[in-house]
Amino acid sequence: MLLTLTTAACGGLPPSPSIPSSLPAPPGSPPASPPSVVAPAPSPIGLQPTIAGVSPSVVTTAGTWGTITGSRFETGATVTIANATVFSTVRDSATIQFSNSGAHPAGSVDITVTNPGGHAATLARGYTFTAPDSFDANGDWIAHVDGSNHFLTDMRFTIRNNALITLSCGSEASPVTSPITLTVQSGSFSSSAGDGLSMSGKLDSMTTSEGRVNAPGCGDGIWWADKSPILR
Repeated sequence: MLLTLTTAACGGLPPSPSIPSSLPAPPGSPPASPPSVVAPAPSPIGLQPTIAGVSPSVVTTAGTWGTITGSRFETGATVTIANATVFSTVRDSATIQFSNSGAHPAGSVDITVTNPGGHAATLARGYTFTAPDSFDANGDWIAHVDGSNHFLTDMRFTIRNNALITLSCGSEASPVTSPITLTVQSGSFSSSAGDGLSMSGKLDSMTTSEGRVNAPGCGDGIWWADKSPILR
């Protein structure tokens, strides 16, 4: 006789034990770290600056000095030109001067003033770098010469048709008796007239230049100049 066994006779298979979705931490384990919370950035404080303009606004790709005008500039404000912070001095609440904008490829960039409290103003594409040979040396220039006296000697010179017409240093009369032809190339110019006079320079913008002079009253020193706003 054959015997047939059925699972029903034994009540069926026992149910599978349930597996917890997570196991308790073993004794002595450190508690789980809470999720990190990023603190919100502090709100800016102080004054909101404004930028009216920058001069010069078109400069050589080598960079040069300049002046920013506007309002509500605070002591300690920083100047950023094309994402680079430049050395600057706040003269008053409406004027900031920077010593050099730094070298940059040709093109227009943003200039930003940021007050210490975080408020900032940006002049979008308000500053342009370009090749120096696009500038004109002709005009009337007001210069300051450093003959070891911290640029306290005033110098005036006039260039017409790429020739040095006049040059005076302090109270000294102009040693230029006839036009002195200048060699002008790639934004640089130079002359050597003899009689104790020589001059060279480079154009930093349409209205600024710098160079070296050796002339009566000036001595032998370096100079920086602005083109006269009246006579340019």
